[in-house]
Amino acid sequence: MRRRRIKGQALKWCCLISLVVLIPLFLRTNTSAPPEDAVAIAMVSPAPTLSVALPESTVSPDPTMPLAQEPQPVATEAPSIPTTTPSEAPVEMSATPAPTTTPAPDSWYYSDDRVEVSITKHRQGSFVYFAADIRLTDPAQFSYAFSHERYDAHTEPLSDIATRHDPLLAINGDYYSFHPNGIIIRGGELFRKTKSSRHLLIVEASGDLRVMTDRSEKQGLVADRLMAEGVLHTFEFGPVLVEEGNPVKLNSAILRVGNGYLEPRTAIGQYGPLHYLVIVVDGRSDGYSDGCDLPTLQQLFVEYGVEVAFNLDGGGSTTLWFDGEVINQPSAGSERKVSDIVMFMR
Repeated sequence: MRRRRIKGQALKWCCLISLVVLIPLFLRTNTSAPPEDAVAIAMVSPAPTLSVALPESTVSPDPTMPLAQEPQPVATEAPSIPTTTPSEAPVEMSATPAPTTTPAPDSWYYSDDRVEVSITKHRQGSFVYFAADIRLTDPAQFSYAFSHERYDAHTEPLSDIATRHDPLLAINGDYYSFHPNGIIIRGGELFRKTKSSRHLLIVEASGDLRVMTDRSEKQGLVADRLMAEGVLHTFEFGPVLVEEGNPVKLNSAILRVGNGYLEPRTAIGQYGPLHYLVIVVDGRSDGYSDGCDLPTLQQLFVEYGVEVAFNLDGGGSTTLWFDGEVINQPSAGSERKVSDIVMFMR
C-alpha cells in the first residue's frame, strides 16, 4: 500500500511539473509568432530605396533599379560636386557665332559680290613682301590710269592717280614714259608701237595674262594683231618669271637678273580665270627690308603656284595701294611720281 501511494504521488508531481514547464512555452509561442498573412506581406514588400539625382548626360538609367512613380523636381542649382572630370566637362558654346574672317595684324581683306582681295604681309630673311590674292568677276575690273589722265602728261604719285578713280587695289605699272620703246595698249586703245627689246605682258579681253619675249617681229604688225584680238592692256617691262606654271630662264635687256641684286619689286601673276596674285617687295630700307633679287621673286611666284608671272617696274616706283591708302613703305620714304598705274576696281 505504502509503495502504491508513493508511486501515485510521484506521478502527480510529474504531471504538475510538466504543466509548469509547458504552459509558459505555450503562452510565449502564441504571443510572439506573427500571423501567416503578415509573414507573406513582409516577404513581398519592397525594401526601401534611396533616390539619387544624377545628370542624364553622365549616368545611364540602371534597368535593375525601380523607377520613381512621380516626376522628381529639377534642380535649379549646379551640384556642389562635379560629376565629370575636366577632360569630360561639356564645352559651353557662345550664343554669337565667331566671325568667319579674323584678319591678322599684318593682313587686309575685302569681299563683296564683285571682288575679293586678301593681302598678307610677310618677312623672309632680310626683306618684307606683300602678297595680294585678287579675285574679280569682270575683266573690266582689271583697269589702268594715266598720270593727270593723259598718256603724254607729266608724272604724279600713285596715290593721287588712285584717289581720282577709287580702285580697291592699285600698283605702279611699267613707267612707260621713262622710255620710248614697245607697244602700249591701255583700255583697248593703242598709244604706241615701236621696236623693243623688253618683255611684253598682254592682258587679253578675257582678263587672262600672256607674255611675249621674242620681239624680233615688226612691232607695228604685232600691235595691229593685238588690237584685232581685242587685247585690253599691254605692259613693257619684264622679265617674265613664270610661264605655264614653270620658272623660266631669267633674261632681261634692262635689269640685272642674277643673285644678290636686292631691290624693291612689283610683279603680277595669274592662277586662273580672273584670279591674280600681286607681290610687292619693300627694299632699300636698312633695318626694315633690303629688297630681293629676281631669282628670289621668281621662286616666290613658283611657290604660290601661279601659271604665269611678270615683273613690272620696281625700285623707287614700287607702291601698293589698298582701299584708300598706301600700305607698303616706298623706298624713298615717299612715293615716286610715275606715269601710270594698274588698278583692280570694286
